[in-house]
Amino acid sequence: LQHCDAFVSHSWHDDAKAKWEALQRWRADFFNREGREPTLWFDKCCIDQNNIAADLRCLPIFLSGCKSLLVLGGVTYLTRLWCIMELFTFVHMGGKAEDIVFVPVLRQGVEQDELA
Repeated sequence: LQHCDAFVSHSWHDDAKAKWEALQRWRADFFNREGREPTLWFDKCCIDQNNIAADLRCLPIFLSGCKSLLVLGGVTYLTRLWCIMELFTFVHMGGKAEDIVFVPVLRQGVEQDELA
């Protein structure tokens, strides 16, 4: 446990390009601070897409194995129950609020509208 730097929490309904750009900003900050690339837990890569129900029961273990929760927060993030469940589970499994890193996901050209 704790070998993974961050569990990536995001809404599939937010803009993919904007999420990629937000992730790259976070990655660059991590690299500058730690001197290495981060290890990440991605749902699409780490959950067996042919047996999602079985792997989702392990969500508490997946989250507790990560040092931080990286929230790629776009306009739909807080409207998605599964995203809220990931936040709740991280804290419930002993994660601290200071280990939750929120990175805004804003589409270029409409940032002010999405912040409203």
